[in-house]
Amino acid sequence: MRRLTLGTAALAAVVLLAGCSSVPEGAADAQALVCPPGEPGCDEILPVGPGGAVEVEMGNFFFNVTDGIAITGEVEVTAVNVSDAYHNIEILGAADGSFLGGSDGEAFVGADAFETDIGTVQLFPGEWLMICNVPGHRAAGMELPLTVYATEEEAQIAIEAGETDVDRDREMPNT
Repeated sequence: MRRLTLGTAALAAVVLLAGCSSVPEGAADAQALVCPPGEPGCDEILPVGPGGAVEVEMGNFFFNVTDGIAITGEVEVTAVNVSDAYHNIEILGAADGSFLGGSDGEAFVGADAFETDIGTVQLFPGEWLMICNVPGHRAAGMELPLTVYATEEEAQIAIEAGETDVDRDREMPNT
């Protein structure tokens, strides 16, 4: 029986891989497919459902859900600022692109000291993270999960069981 030496094995590997290429010829010139809006299959996928409404109290440096329930679809968020500084709400990964822009980044609602603002955001079912994206505010504690229910029936079950975000924040406020 004959043994391959390390050098012979390396040479064989080089010969085998010489014909292989990780990038096919011409691939460097390839362009991403641009899907024209309105064409079948090209529209942005947004959540479908009745939506809901929640009220969020925000202060230095906390959020608390004080009223309402979020169901998939368009969710109206009332942000009540109970502090002497500006705060806003961004929901990480939200499907909706209707953000405030400017210095608010991806926030969809923001309020000056002791003011209230209302905004809407499109959300799929699941747990989403609300943050204040004012520099340093998230690190100081301004983040909180928001539960979005798939159906009104699922939301009703959570209400009856006392397992909503309002129940959580009433029992253990994020202050």
